Amino acid sequence: MTQQENPRTVARFDDSGFVRMHMEGLCEEQVWWKNVSFDEETGQGSYLMKMAPGTRSNPHIHRGAEEFFVLEGDLTDHDGFRYRSGDFVSLAPGSSHYSRTKTGCLLVVTHRGATESIQEGAL
Repeated sequence: MTQQENPRTVARFDDSGFVRMHMEGLCEEQVWWKNVSFDEETGQGSYLMKMAPGTRSNPHIHRGAEEFFVLEGDLTDHDGFRYRSGDFVSLAPGSSHYSRTKTGCLLVVTHRGATESIQEGAL
């Protein structure tokens, strides 16, 4: 049995390496991410996410489940549902949403399939 050279990935919120998240139609939003294991081709894996105060994500639909853990801050979905620090959220495949933060937030996000940008009116 061969041993992997680097079998462990460690990512921290206080380290460098965050890059601006590309969100269709929202290029000015201050949303940053750091890839931990996310594969952009399959849409599966995990990443760390920072949202600055007053920012939002783009409207999107999940082709697979999405889960996220709110480490710090506030997050409110388009339907008014509010998440707070300590909440672990699981969104079913086929669900759609976008989120806003008033004070900013730190999230750990896992996707189990691709997402697709949609128009806000399609929610």
